[in-house]
Amino acid sequence: MKYNTKSRVTIAGFVVALAVLLYSCGGGGGGGYGGGGAPPTSTVQVVVCPVGGGTTDISIISSTAAGFSPGSVTVPVNTTVKWTNADGMLHTVTNTTVPPNGTFNQTVNPGASVCLKFTLSGAFNYQCSLHLVMTGLVTVQ
Repeated sequence: MKYNTKSRVTIAGFVVALAVLLYSCGGGGGGGYGGGGAPPTSTVQVVVCPVGGGTTDISIISSTAAGFSPGSVTVPVNTTVKWTNADGMLHTVTNTTVPPNGTFNQTVNPGASVCLKFTLSGAFNYQCSLHLVMTGLVTVQ
């Protein structure tokens, strides 16, 4: 089979375009997470609140100065912190500083609880995103 110059240029252009497309899509090498494997694990994980304790407890009460009681806790790595909304209003537990893979934003209905497990050390400032004067800190060592 004989190819003319125009056919060769067209085929070469197609090959270059295909190579660029494959390169921009990651070439099938790893799902977009830096070379393969699973996505990174968050340092703050939403977990089911354990029954019967085993948590560090924080109450949400908008009538207190900080809105969270206690306003600051220090816990070891792999601790579950439980926020219980003891108020009649909807609140959130939302990070305001972002350590690597440490974002969180949980809605806490009146009378309900949410639990977060902190798996790496760091300082995690948070607030109620609906009531910005309500702030707290979880320090994980």
